[in-house]
Amino acid sequence: MCGFVGFMAYAGKERPSAEWLARMNDTIRHRGPDDDGVVVDGSVGFAFRRLAILDLTTAGHQPMRSPDKNLLMVFNGEIYNYVELRDELAALGHRFSSSGDAAVLLAAYQQWGNACVDHLAGMFAFAIYNALSGTVFLARDRFGEKPLFLHRSSRGLLFASELKAVRASGLWSGRLNEARFAELLLRQRVDALPETEQTFLADVVQLPAAHWLELSLDGREVQQCYWTLPTSTAQPSRNPVEDFSRLFRDSMRIRMRADVPVGVMLSGGMDSTSIACEMSRLVGDPGQRSAPLHAFCYEAQEFDEKEQISDTVRETGIVVHRHRPTAEEVWSDLPAALWHHDEPLHSPAVLLGYQLYRLASQQGVRVILGGQGADETIGGYSNLFVHMLVSHLLEGRLDRVREEMRTLGTTWPGGERDLARQVMNLVRAHVLRGVSSYRRLSARRQLASAPGWSLIDSSFGTLVSPTMAGSGRQDLRGELQREATSAPLPCYLRVEDRNAMAHSVESRLPFLDHELAAYCVSLPAEWQMRDGWNKYVLREAMRGKIPESVRARRSKLGFAVPVKSWLRGPLSEIVKSVVLDGPLRRSGWVDARALERLVSSHLSGASDHSDALFNTVQLSHMLSMHASGWVRPGRPGE
Repeated sequence: MCGFVGFMAYAGKERPSAEWLARMNDTIRHRGPDDDGVVVDGSVGFAFRRLAILDLTTAGHQPMRSPDKNLLMVFNGEIYNYVELRDELAALGHRFSSSGDAAVLLAAYQQWGNACVDHLAGMFAFAIYNALSGTVFLARDRFGEKPLFLHRSSRGLLFASELKAVRASGLWSGRLNEARFAELLLRQRVDALPETEQTFLADVVQLPAAHWLELSLDGREVQQCYWTLPTSTAQPSRNPVEDFSRLFRDSMRIRMRADVPVGVMLSGGMDSTSIACEMSRLVGDPGQRSAPLHAFCYEAQEFDEKEQISDTVRETGIVVHRHRPTAEEVWSDLPAALWHHDEPLHSPAVLLGYQLYRLASQQGVRVILGGQGADETIGGYSNLFVHMLVSHLLEGRLDRVREEMRTLGTTWPGGERDLARQVMNLVRAHVLRGVSSYRRLSARRQLASAPGWSLIDSSFGTLVSPTMAGSGRQDLRGELQREATSAPLPCYLRVEDRNAMAHSVESRLPFLDHELAAYCVSLPAEWQMRDGWNKYVLREAMRGKIPESVRARRSKLGFAVPVKSWLRGPLSEIVKSVVLDGPLRRSGWVDARALERLVSSHLSGASDHSDALFNTVQLSHMLSMHASGWVRPGRPGE
């Protein structure tokens, strides 16, 4: 896990200097404190910050050249199957002086060219300059775990691992993408924003997940998507539980490869518990580290998961580090977290993750495994039960629909009748998804019903255009694809990367192994959700392998934050000060009187406006930081 900055000057334009690249590279020092390097080769320049995880020697230094000196590479991430690829490439005649994955990636490009991405299992963003063809090849991993931002100027193409490097380039105009901020204020949560190439900076985009881009000195570009999640049901397996278990173990095995200590972000939920228990089983296997495993967990009086976490600790012997911050301690990290993220946060829970990664760093743990991606590929969210019913109904499985309706109707908000209404609305949307006029009308209605219209200035709201989401499919597989590729998973992956890298820690996500994820999405609906249980195949695969107090638990918490009571209690004066007298109120983006009513209603207990208040606070901070040149804030007490 590292970070890089690169620039390709168009023919006849000013070439990059090492000093200029180094200045931008210095803004992402946190991504790689172990080593750095800058190389300028004609019209192309690369700068790199290294976090040493594999091959801790100088043989892993970047920018890295191929043995024939024709290729120059910078690479952020991990190629988990590098051991197997190295053996394959060695049989084809390649020789390696490094034991790490970067040299394997460079050889893979030398062997297969642009098709090298098809051979990779991992999380990655990389750039390779080919001196023979005069091209730069950029690629990003299948789910977009690793970031890659692009800014096209008249001089050439700038690319970087973080937006702050683009801010420091002197090429960016300094303008914010106000339409993106307007959409956030309307939807009130970043994780509800559909994923696009757009960022919160004007004229700065991201290379989409599962895409590569090749550019030439004359400015020509070719961009291509190289992978998608399956859209149809796979050939039925005799034993989905056995297949899932094998794929999950393989994913865990290659993600445990590291030359540094490894840990896990642990909650009382099934995803992180499955990871922790599998980690404990893998320790001692050939090729795995036998050092003690560490777990980092958040504890709050309002959301008690002590029983589940204690059961996991007893079963695994894992060393657990518990984090019990006060509201003030969490809130004090907001400016620093925003500086690292460059973009708005989806909730205060991000701050807990930020602090847990700091705790991991303080304990000397450089690699952390987490459970992100399971909900969006196996079926973890409660709203997905409605899409499961749609799947069964579209397949004509009426008996199954009746059974599931009876089971879900007893606990569903609004009861079985409301559940049936939601199902029929989705069936209608699914059937009419090919009618463009219906989809446009639906998109306009969704925008019109966005919760933030009462807060936003009406003229600012006109910057937002209705968005027709994805394919319009409403069965369970279609919704899983949307959640994995559009919202909310892309937002959560960005959070995972920035929180970890803020503290020079690498985050790895076993449930996002592309073979495992593709298998889960392609399963028949009853193996994803059944009889009121979510993530059914995972529950069955973990039977007898994780504590039953976790496996048989229906409630889902994660890192839940009592933000509603915090904003009414210990943080109320801070919120009033920032919201009612901050730069967002003076920006022209929001209605000042509506903002006053919002604060009054929430503090009095009349309504819950936690999301809107959190957004007004964080956007006020962001506008202040933007105006002052995005200077890194110090830690409290520094």
